[in-house]
Amino acid sequence: MNLRQLRAFVLIAEHGSIRAAARALFVTQPAATRSLRELEQSVGAELVRRSARGVELTSYGQALYKRAVLILQETRKAQEEIGQMRDGEGGTLNLAISSAALTVLPAALAAFRHRMPRVAVAFNEVAPPYSHEQLESGRYDFLVQTEFDGDIDDGFARTPLFTLPLAVGARAGHPLRRARSLAELHDALWLLPGNIQAPANLLRLAFASHKLPAPRDVIPCQSIAVALAIIADSDALGIFVRNLFDHRLLPRGLRMLSLNHELPAARVAILTRADSPPTPAAQCFIDCLQEAHAASTP
Repeated sequence: MNLRQLRAFVLIAEHGSIRAAARALFVTQPAATRSLRELEQSVGAELVRRSARGVELTSYGQALYKRAVLILQETRKAQEEIGQMRDGEGGTLNLAISSAALTVLPAALAAFRHRMPRVAVAFNEVAPPYSHEQLESGRYDFLVQTEFDGDIDDGFARTPLFTLPLAVGARAGHPLRRARSLAELHDALWLLPGNIQAPANLLRLAFASHKLPAPRDVIPCQSIAVALAIIADSDALGIFVRNLFDHRLLPRGLRMLSLNHELPAARVAILTRADSPPTPAAQCFIDCLQEAHAASTP
């Protein structure tokens, strides 16, 4: 088993086609097939099976795929880490960032680019469970996500960045704009990221803190841009960290409802894999985020 074989296998699995994998590898189709067969001989099991839909993984292939992705990502990180330790060069930093961190992100990015100008940065939106799977596989270097402020046992290492109260947002002129309690908002349409049934869902926790059942009319929306566009031109409501209402990201027509009671606090935390220390570039960006927050705090 070697990296060339694992790389070919992972691309075959992801493309569902040996031909497409060969194109991605810039090799001939017979060469990609040979790498796959050598890997199957090495592990002593059939990894893929041809079907009418293309190439599908066997149960052995599915087991190996998860490990192979991790091996390749850890190899990439090891190569980049050496380059970053040596001269600040090497690779791409892949991050997933919650909208709640946008207040400190520009300053953190500017500081990072000053310190490590030759490291490329790629940003993604946090979208559980996909983003967690990407972090677990090593494709993301770390996440900055908004979560409930309590103990979470999901196997990731956490570094709290800051804690902020939540607030409800609605368009100007919303029929419920004069509501003063969550009870009055229970039957409204809500947009929020994630799964409302998840125990740690922020909207569910907000209602539970006032001994109310979770709303029934909820549309999961993993994109903050899509959610804001819908809320700004409809009667849907959203739940946000309060500092976003002072940020130019939000549409001008979006208003924070003045409730008579507090909502639970949300924590913005940096998540990394517990079994894989951050690369120098990842740790540098984490330091920049913490410094940007400290500089913005009165």
